[in-house]
Amino acid sequence: MIVDVHVHLGWDYTFDEDFSQAELIEKMNVYDVDVQIVQPGTCHTIEQARAQHNAIAELCQDFPGHFFGMANPSPHLPEQDYLEEIRRCIQDLSFIAIKLHPFASGVNPGSIAGRRSFEAARRFGVPLMVHTGAGFPFAGPVNLIPLAKEHADVKIVMAHCGQIIFSNEAAAVFDACPNVYGDTSWSAGFVLKQWCRTYGPRFMLGTDHADNTGTELAKIRTVGLTPEEQSQFLGDTAVKVFGLAEETR
Repeated sequence: MIVDVHVHLGWDYTFDEDFSQAELIEKMNVYDVDVQIVQPGTCHTIEQARAQHNAIAELCQDFPGHFFGMANPSPHLPEQDYLEEIRRCIQDLSFIAIKLHPFASGVNPGSIAGRRSFEAARRFGVPLMVHTGAGFPFAGPVNLIPLAKEHADVKIVMAHCGQIIFSNEAAAVFDACPNVYGDTSWSAGFVLKQWCRTYGPRFMLGTDHADNTGTELAKIRTVGLTPEEQSQFLGDTAVKVFGLAEETR
């Protein structure tokens, strides 16, 4: 099974990017991707977040077992609005994870607003994905170390693994925090291969944009990973981290 843990649906109000449903479905069919975990584009108001979360929920209902939702309301919303939207997504819409984007939302992960995501993930018992890489200093991977240690019971997915430029920081996080995992998007294949053999099965396919699907799959399949290691990247680890075994039966 191939699981893409990082795709978007909807308009991104920070980066002016439109992520369409047609693109998601096309790439899924072309590249035989079985499951996509879908998050909104960056939203700044509660109305924007609700609309995009509803669209994701509808997609999940139309294609059961193939799409799952990841909530991403702005951490700068009033606390009660933020927590209620997270609750609605997970309990009413059956979403399976939460996203925090320090760069797009302009938030320090260790700030009062940033911490809400970590506390919500613990409260609702779901993984938390955190953007790292572009957007220094808030998106620097090492910001995760104290938070991941404090929330050792939460599975944290480091989106992009710091991208190439902050891969040294990402390695420090993997060294220090066994509850931190990584997605492959915007990361170097040779680095991922090394990390796989150093830190074990803690890495998952992520594309971030539909147009990256073929590239990310080729990176995993051509960098020199064993068939078992490729299987871990392509689906096995994601199934365990996001609890997909029961959901996809």
